[in-house]
Formats: sequence, structure tokens, C-alpha cells
Amino acid sequence: PSRASGTAVVSDSPGVPEALEGPQIKGILYLDKTLLYCIPDADKLDGLEQTLTDFLKDKQVSCLNGESTAGIILLDALDKLGRKPYQTNHYNTMTLQASPLPPPEALSCDDEIKRCASPELDTELLLQLQKMYMAKEVAPAGKQVTDLEATAQLKSILKDQLCFALWADGEIVAKANTNAIGFNYVQLGGVYTHPLYRKNYYAWHLVYTICTRVLKTGRKISLFVKEKNNPAHALYERIGFTTFGKYEIAYF
Repeated sequence: PSRASGTAVVSDSPGVPEALEGPQIKGILYLDKTLLYCIPDADKLDGLEQTLTDFLKDKQVSCLNGESTAGIILLDALDKLGRKPYQTNHYNTMTLQASPLPPPEALSCDDEIKRCASPELDTELLLQLQKMYMAKEVAPAGKQVTDLEATAQLKSILKDQLCFALWADGEIVAKANTNAIGFNYVQLGGVYTHPLYRKNYYAWHLVYTICTRVLKTGRKISLFVKEKNNPAHALYERIGFTTFGKYEIAYF
């Protein structure tokens, strides 16, 4: 791997990981400034922290993103190298595997949910809500979300994902989308309601719309929610989601 980026496979071999095939593979790291990883039994692998320390010593990491058990070991490895995150966000991972509970109230006759699927037509309509969502749920504290960043993310979502918006009083006041569509699971994200329009079950209606559509394909649904976001936790639990793991994002 280069100094700026790299891919490693965690194995039973000591020292810096080498590419292996077959049952010896214990995990995968992908690094391109943001470090993504999948190490299912991280807490059971002897010498993992030192192996990771050796791998990361000449790598640049600006963000660590993944499941918490392996994440803690990775953070300890980076700490050994004198690198401490300036912010770490902790999340719970939740899943929905059965039919969602419908909203307790129907939308008013003036409210409408529409799918947004045109990067050319819908980006500008959703831009302000997307910026507000990113500032609250995604960006590190103190970092301004630019129109350029929000536009780029929106265009990608509108092109490749499911995105629904709720219209009230002639404008978009709430949104939700998928972030990733896999063979077995679809990740839900981007759920945001303008503060002036909350307590109308708008988020519930949007999540329900996406969930019922996804479940018809035979897939299940997952999402991440900040540990301290009690209103969101309560909403997702009422819909039918259950917590099954922890996730974190650390910024350097």
C-alpha cells in the first residue's frame, strides 16, 4: 500500500498484514484517508492491536468509520502512534426485519410524499434540508457544510438511491433516503424534518414509505442513530427497529 492509502487483510501471520486467501482471512481494512474496516471477531484476535499499529504507522488517517469493537482497538493503535481524534461520534446500529408499524395519524390533505429521483430537478429543492441534516448529523463540530458538499452528496443520492420528500404548505419540509443498497440489507439515512414542522409524524411517514418499499424486495433495513438522540431512538423503536450493535466515526 502507498503512504496515503492502502488495503490490508488481517491474518494469523505476525507483523504487517499480507494478502491471503481462504479461511485465514480475519478482517479487511480499506484506507483512503478515511479508514473503513470489517473485523468480525476483533476482540478474539491475539496481537491485533500491534498488527494494526504496524500497518498504520506510515498512513494518513483523517476519519475512522465502523463497528465499535474493532474501532476501539484501531483507536488504541492510533493512540500508540500519537494520534488522537478531536471528535468521536457514537451510534447504535438498528435493524428492521418485519413489517413496520404505520404512523398513528394520516397526513393532512395538503401534505404529500413524493419520490425525488432527478439530480437536475430535485437537487436545488432539497439542498437546504440536506445542509441542515449534514450539519446536525454528519459534519464534525464547528465545520461548515458548503453548498458544494451538500450538492455533491445529493446528486449521488438522487442518482443511485431511494429518496422521498414530504411537501407541506407548498414546500419540502422533510426528507429521507437510503445510503446503501446491498443484496440482503438496505441502509436508511438522511432522515430530517425542518424544526418548524416537527411533531407531525412526518419522519415516521417517510421512514414507513421507504421501509414498506424495501421489504417488498426481500431485503431488510438497517440504520445508524446517535446514542444521545433519544427522540430518534424512540421513533425507530415505535416503528419496529431493534438495536443490535454499536458504530462510531472518529475525526482526526
